[in-house]
Amino acid sequence: MQNFKKNLGFNLALIALAALFVGLSVGAFLFYRSNAASKLQLDRARKDQDALLRGHAFVPGAAAVSLNDKNVAAAAEDVKDLEAHVASLRAALAGNPEFAIKGKASANSAELSALLRESVDGWRKLAIDQGIKLTPNEPTAFGFHRYIHNQGTSPKRDFQKVDQQRQIIDFLVRQLAESRPAGSPLLIESIDREPVETFVLIPEGKPGAGTYGPDADTTRNEVDEFVPSRTFDRHNLVETMSFRVRFVGYTPTLRTFVNKIRNSGRPFAITSIDVGLASKEADKQLSSASAAAASAANAAAPAAAPAFADLFGGSEPAAATPAAGKPAAVGDQRKPVVPRKFSSFVVQIDYLSIPEEKPAAAAEGEPKK
Repeated sequence: MQNFKKNLGFNLALIALAALFVGLSVGAFLFYRSNAASKLQLDRARKDQDALLRGHAFVPGAAAVSLNDKNVAAAAEDVKDLEAHVASLRAALAGNPEFAIKGKASANSAELSALLRESVDGWRKLAIDQGIKLTPNEPTAFGFHRYIHNQGTSPKRDFQKVDQQRQIIDFLVRQLAESRPAGSPLLIESIDREPVETFVLIPEGKPGAGTYGPDADTTRNEVDEFVPSRTFDRHNLVETMSFRVRFVGYTPTLRTFVNKIRNSGRPFAITSIDVGLASKEADKQLSSASAAAASAANAAAPAAAPAFADLFGGSEPAAATPAAGKPAAVGDQRKPVVPRKFSSFVVQIDYLSIPEEKPAAAAEGEPKK
């Protein structure tokens, strides 16, 4: 220690040189490692560049496609074609804008509640006026049982969408009524809807973000509400609202109804059709209605034409009397081999719409909810 103190300056200089040497050694090592990593990245970039210039065979045996000016121009044209194709698909899905069914943007809770009740009353009156039967015990509320049979309730959110559903159901009811052949019995059991106003958007960062989930404080198990098992809905591509039309009648009514929906020019898609035998209650109700209509038609039919002799006197023409020895002609007594029965039909329908595209800048600057 005494020697160290005697040569303090010299010893400190040695320590400083030693520290400098260690520092330079560590720096050189780190620089070497950094240089090696940079060299590795450069080698990889060169390999990727060489691979792009050599090209890649997308199909075995086909010529390799390389990154050159010609192929870059062709790729740009392909992108334009794809964008045009996507635009044409969006236009086809959206349908004719003149035929689009849109909800009332200015609707509020009180106004919408009044519109729902007015519409349901109008649909019931339409059915009565045209001789269409409704479920006798609890007449269908056409998808709005939640608000029609629970006095004082009204939608709490998505007023425009609910009003859009109201207008779509109005279209479906009228198409179904017009699809019935004259005199053919028809019973509307229910028109069900997807309860969009009871769904809430799941926020970002949670499972299922960007989709709709059931609201915890709202029940969805109403008699005329359902969650579709099959739908054309695709997140950010196609939005849908699903409806289910349940009725009892004959097959021509179903066929005409489906054709009317398909040829309406509106963005409807029929996702499923279920056919079964009518229940005993529905069969009894429609059979009684059919018998009453038949008796009314017979009563309204004109009386049989008077006999020839009553009009002109004498005997009827010889052609009208059977020849001697030949039996009189027997009237048409054909009987159906298989009795005609009523069928129960369930038609599920999607109304399609295209999500509105947001500008990229607005989407990036949009705060997360």
